[in-house]
Amino acid sequence: MKQTCWTTLFVALCMTVGGFVSQATAQQQGLPQFVAVVDVAQLIKEHPDFRGKQEALQKVVQTEEANFRARQQKIVDKEKALQNSGFKPGTPEHQKQVDEIANEYADFEKDAKTMQRRFALENSKIMYETYQDIKKVIRDFAKQRRIAQVTDYRMFEPNPAEPQTVAEDMDQKLVWFDEQLNITELVINELYAAHGKQRPAKTAEVVNNRQPAPQPVTPQPPVGQAQPAPIR
Repeated sequence: MKQTCWTTLFVALCMTVGGFVSQATAQQQGLPQFVAVVDVAQLIKEHPDFRGKQEALQKVVQTEEANFRARQQKIVDKEKALQNSGFKPGTPEHQKQVDEIANEYADFEKDAKTMQRRFALENSKIMYETYQDIKKVIRDFAKQRRIAQVTDYRMFEPNPAEPQTVAEDMDQKLVWFDEQLNITELVINELYAAHGKQRPAKTAEVVNNRQPAPQPVTPQPPVGQAQPAPIR
């Protein structure tokens, strides 16, 4: 029994000494010891290239929407012309026109879906590149300052009169943090420096109100008298 007690004591002593050695080694190696918080939605919004890319994409979307509206109007006009043509329903000429209009509607729907998928992919690429750039800047910033972890936290004030804001606030994993840990403004400055640009003065203000995450650019369905399948 005595030998067992001495063995247990020896093992415990070794573990304690080992813990002290590991801690001392970590301190000597200068391992990261700090944590920080950022608002990723705000970083995306303030990214020096994000707004420009989104606006450029939006212009292309608007041009395509105008083209689709014009194309839809041609189908509408063709359908009206058939109604006033005097061709009797069921006759070969009438059926030929009906089939042509139906085919144009089908092509319209297919092309509309293709257009929306293309713009969704282009928008996804913009979001991906922006977020990857932000993560790189955060990583470099954190490594230089021995920050071991950076957590996302949406900086906004929930409003009891707006249930969605209350739900978003309760859904956040980080409940509280010292404001000194918020490095959002510092990272924004680093983003502009990394891109060789000067941060506009108006965006340098700390934003305390709710900042929704950027929404993707989505083409709207064209409006016309005919009812082809909408752009989904």
